[in-house]
Amino acid sequence: MQEPDLESHTCPVCGSDQWHEFARARDVEYYSSNQTFTYLSCDNCDSVYLDRPPVDRLQEIYPANYYSYAAQQEPSGIVERTKEYLDVRTFRSLLSQIEGDNLKVLDVGGGSGWLLNVVRKASARVKQTHEVDLDAGARARAEAAGHVFHHCKVEEFSCVESFDLILMLNLIEHVSDPAAVLRAMGRLLSPQGLILIKTPNVRTLDCRIFRDHNWGGFHCPRHFVLFTRQSIIDLGERCGLRTMKATYTQGAPQWACSLLGWLGLKGWLNISAQRPLYTHPLYPIGCALAASFDFVRMPFMPTAQMFVVFRRRI
Repeated sequence: MQEPDLESHTCPVCGSDQWHEFARARDVEYYSSNQTFTYLSCDNCDSVYLDRPPVDRLQEIYPANYYSYAAQQEPSGIVERTKEYLDVRTFRSLLSQIEGDNLKVLDVGGGSGWLLNVVRKASARVKQTHEVDLDAGARARAEAAGHVFHHCKVEEFSCVESFDLILMLNLIEHVSDPAAVLRAMGRLLSPQGLILIKTPNVRTLDCRIFRDHNWGGFHCPRHFVLFTRQSIIDLGERCGLRTMKATYTQGAPQWACSLLGWLGLKGWLNISAQRPLYTHPLYPIGCALAASFDFVRMPFMPTAQMFVVFRRRI
């Protein structure tokens, strides 16, 4: 294991060079690497970030059986149907704030664009949909569904179009320079456009419990930067964006991955590179129980993930 780079580290969220070691973790979901990684916590903004993120090893840490590369099916179980219902409600609320009958939506990191299909269900005013993703294999499915597919990293994406809604769900934590990405997305917004971000909350109960046991929110080593509610709001403001809303939501996968990953390391579950954690039959059960728990406690305390809505500051 590499020791933290004491000389050159600065927080990718606020730029401070004051930090302390937060946790050490390994990949207990896909076993893509045997390396132990170090996460640091910024003393200024409380964000958590990966020491020397493996930006040059994306094909290794995102294996061919990565969950978002799988073909998405129509929701069948009660958990999937409930999630789609909540997603439709969220998108309908956002789109109601945007005028026009020819809305353009961009989804960043959503595979074949399955989430864009849900956006269309939320409003018939959505006429153009674009998808950006690393998975070249998703192109055929995205284009068959009527989406414009861009095969590239979000850091490399450019487009002559402007968008009324940009989705970055479980994406911003995967990039090493979130400020650069937010600025780039802000430039792609239409004057009335909105950015919806969903990302883990590092100040939450599941992190406190599993911090030293490969917390699922690390999604190690694929999550490069993790935020608090205030640190992502402050980042957006520094990037020329105005915060419209910031709320907590359930983070069932974090709970499920925390617990099942721990059981896998104990040898009590069969989890491996060939059988990643999300394919285990206990995973959907764990997600259902965790989602229920987060929904119950949501009125009283911060939960495992956050929604943040930004608009371009004019």
